[in-house]
Amino acid sequence: MEEKLILEKIQRVRQRLNIQRYFQTLATFLFYGFLVCVPFVIADSVTSFNIPPLVFLWVALGIAAAALVFRLLRPVSLQEAARTIDTDASLKDRVISGLEQIQHQTGETLTALQLQDTTKRLQAIPVNQVARYAVPRETKFIALVAIFLVGFTFVEFFAPSATSTEIDFSPQIAAEADTLLKEIEKAKKEAEQNEDPELEELLKEIEKRALELKKPQIAPKEALARMTELSALLKTKVNPQKMAQQESLMSGLGQQFIGNPYLGEFGQQLKRGDYQQAAAKLDQVTKKLPEFEKEKRQNISDELKRGGKSLQGTDLDGLGTELSGAGEGLGNDDVEGAQTRLRASSKKIRDISLLKKRNVQLAKLLSECEACKAGIAGVCQSNKTGLTSALSQNPSKGIGKATSKGQLGQLTSLDSTLNLEQITGVQGEGSSTVQTSKTSAEGQQSAVSYKDAYTKYQKLSEDALTEEQIPLGYKFYVKRYFESIKPSDE
Repeated sequence: MEEKLILEKIQRVRQRLNIQRYFQTLATFLFYGFLVCVPFVIADSVTSFNIPPLVFLWVALGIAAAALVFRLLRPVSLQEAARTIDTDASLKDRVISGLEQIQHQTGETLTALQLQDTTKRLQAIPVNQVARYAVPRETKFIALVAIFLVGFTFVEFFAPSATSTEIDFSPQIAAEADTLLKEIEKAKKEAEQNEDPELEELLKEIEKRALELKKPQIAPKEALARMTELSALLKTKVNPQKMAQQESLMSGLGQQFIGNPYLGEFGQQLKRGDYQQAAAKLDQVTKKLPEFEKEKRQNISDELKRGGKSLQGTDLDGLGTELSGAGEGLGNDDVEGAQTRLRASSKKIRDISLLKKRNVQLAKLLSECEACKAGIAGVCQSNKTGLTSALSQNPSKGIGKATSKGQLGQLTSLDSTLNLEQITGVQGEGSSTVQTSKTSAEGQQSAVSYKDAYTKYQKLSEDALTEEQIPLGYKFYVKRYFESIKPSDE
């Protein structure tokens, strides 16, 4: 009976100690987590990383949660709970000794008396006195550190002053990206119509990268970098030189077949570059092969072998092999084998047609991508040129009375020798136009006196300097200009 009472008491104390230690662990490591975030928050405040405050909160909560899980895996043991009772109730290891005797179950009379005495002592000790619930002292420090972090997160120590705020170009960049996205949408529809899954996957990747340009507050430098990456991706997928070589080979192959009465239409479509129609015409010839006489088959066989031989060793060697194989089959009266080879040739021609359309679409996208990149660069530079920008971006701290070394500019020098020549023309047949202009005689002076003009505009400049709000440094230059052009007294 005494053993059960002692164990129940220890278990109750153990349960309360576990709960209290869970709260203590959560508060302690939450405090440590916030402390870990302090240097990163300070670094974020003095730089331009702009990390959201919730990131630091989740970091701190993650550290606290990890410590809490560790505490759950290692709860308070019975020995720890018994030692806590002995310490708080001043029982001098009485409960821990009783727990050891219960676990060993010696059955001695002295042991029974000791357990009975321990039971009486424990009944007089309330559990609340041994294991108290209290708010962890780290809680108030958590509040202080959290306030500090929130304050630092929204403070930028080295932010530029209000007079030199950075311009947000994201709306202009998004507008330039819309044109590119429209072209991508058109290409997706064409790829779907042409049943080109490879192009559809590529267009999804291109669209995903293009949509990144519509992020709010995107910087021009980042947008141009993304456009450069997108252009590089498209350039790896477009090979105009290879496509031109294939088209030249197909055109030459079509030219060989144009004169044949049975393969002429097939050759004409190849020469035009309409490979889908060419494949359809070849399918018609394939279907009619069993109806042809032996002489006609021999004619077609010779043409196919000659055409296939012309493609050997080129990028279209596979197509040449199939055409030559079909010609060999017809020459050996293997009509079914020839039909199989011709169907394979039609498929290869359709693949070339699909590849051609893919290259055309990607070339359009590449061109649009380069135009979008140029547009972004132009928009972002439009507000950064001119005298107004130069003055606002580099304000002077003085009044500006320094004198330029060359106000009239540098004199030009001619390294070549010039010869004065007079060329006269010869009047030919036909109408001609003569224009006569009247000029002042050589050496004649202007009707308006230079001194009168100077006096007039000097008066206007003095009125402007007096009435208008002109910086002192600019007034100095205006006065010095009129002094430099002042006419000499005659």
